[in-house]
Amino acid sequence: MQWKIARSGAFSEKLNRWAIRRGFPVLAWLAPRAPRWFLFLGARVIMAVVFYFHSQPRPAIARNLSRVLGKPPESREVRRAVARMIRQFAYYWVDLFRFAQLPAERLRALIVGGELSTIEPLRRMRAAGERVLLLTAHLGNWELGAVMLGGVELPLSVVYVRDAFEHAERFRSQLRLKFDVQEIPIRPDDRFASLPVLRAFSEGRLVAVQGDRDFNESSLAVELFGVPTRLPTGPFLLARMTRAKLQPVFIAYADDHRFEVTLESPIVVEQTDDRDGDVRVAMESWARVLERAIRRWPTQWYNFHDVWPEPAA
Repeated sequence: MQWKIARSGAFSEKLNRWAIRRGFPVLAWLAPRAPRWFLFLGARVIMAVVFYFHSQPRPAIARNLSRVLGKPPESREVRRAVARMIRQFAYYWVDLFRFAQLPAERLRALIVGGELSTIEPLRRMRAAGERVLLLTAHLGNWELGAVMLGGVELPLSVVYVRDAFEHAERFRSQLRLKFDVQEIPIRPDDRFASLPVLRAFSEGRLVAVQGDRDFNESSLAVELFGVPTRLPTGPFLLARMTRAKLQPVFIAYADDHRFEVTLESPIVVEQTDDRDGDVRVAMESWARVLERAIRRWPTQWYNFHDVWPEPAA
C-alpha cells in the first residue's frame, strides 16, 4: 500500500528508514520499562519531526478526514484532526511495543469495562466449531488483538501484506510470535491465499484479516460516506469459500487512552448461484460497519493516501 502514498523526496525516505531502523530497537527496549506518558511524549516529538520532513501525505490525510468530518480540507477542524491522527499513530507504535512485552493482564486492565466480556461470543463460536474470520481495518490498535486473544486463550492467525519498510515488518513479526500468532503473509499480486487459512481453521484457530485497503487493485467499488471507493474482495471470497463467519471487530483508543473493544454483528456471505452478487451484498454490509467505526474514531483510521478517487466538495 505504500506505493500509493505520495513521496516527499529521497531525504525524507531515508529519514523514515533511519528512524525505523534505529528508533525501533530503542523503543522495543524502553516500551516495557518507561512510564507510558513518557513514551507517548517522546513518540509525539519523533512523529512530528518525521511528518515535518515527510509532509507529502498530509494533504491526502486532510482530504480523507474532510470527507469523514464533512468539513473543507483547509478548515480548522480538519487541520486539528490531521494533527491528532499523527499523534495517535505515534501512540499506536508505543502501545504495540509496550503491551506485546508485558503480561496480558496489564493490557486487560486498560480495557473500557474491565473484563473481556466482548470476547465471549468468539469463545462460544470457537467452542461450537464455527470458522471465524475476524474482519477489522487499519483503525485504532488492531495488532493488540493478538495480545488480548492470547490472554483469553484463543489461538489466532493473521493474514497480512508485508510492509514496504522491512524493519517495521520484522519488529511486528517478532511481537506477534511472542503470543504464538501464526502469520499468513500474502503478496499484493496474489489471489487470496486460501490453503494456509483452511489449515488454520483445521487447527481451531481464529483468522484475522483487514478489509479496508485494496493492495492489488482486485477490488470492488462500494459506497463509503456517500461516495464509491474500492475495497478488497479477498476476505469476502474467502468467507464464502470456507463458509466462515465474518466477525467485524475494532480495538480503538478511548478519550483517556484506554482501549475500547467493539464486536459488531457477524456478516454471513451467502452461497447462491450469483457469487459476485453474494460478495457485493456482504461488502456493502461491511462498508456500513466500517463507516460507523470511522465516524466514531475518525482520527484513528490510518490511511496516508487518498481513499476516494476525488476530494470532497
